[in-house]
Amino acid sequence: MKMPEGGRDGYVYIRREGLKHAAWLSVYGSGRQRELAAEFIEYILQRAERAGKEVYEKAREIIDEGRARGLPNAEGL
Repeated sequence: MKMPEGGRDGYVYIRREGLKHAAWLSVYGSGRQRELAAEFIEYILQRAERAGKEVYEKAREIIDEGRARGLPNAEGL
């Protein structure tokens, strides 16, 4: 996260793994967690679409990877 100076807008950097995890939560999270993650993913896709086709396609690829992960093994629980 970068804090702005002089009241300007800042930004948050989301790593690839964080986006994958949010996508995973949008499918496998519990109740409200799933809802919030799905809203976040939708927001990211909207922003990516505005940034251009290549950005959107890359974001979509990462999100699809995260959703395809499946449930973790119960061994570590």
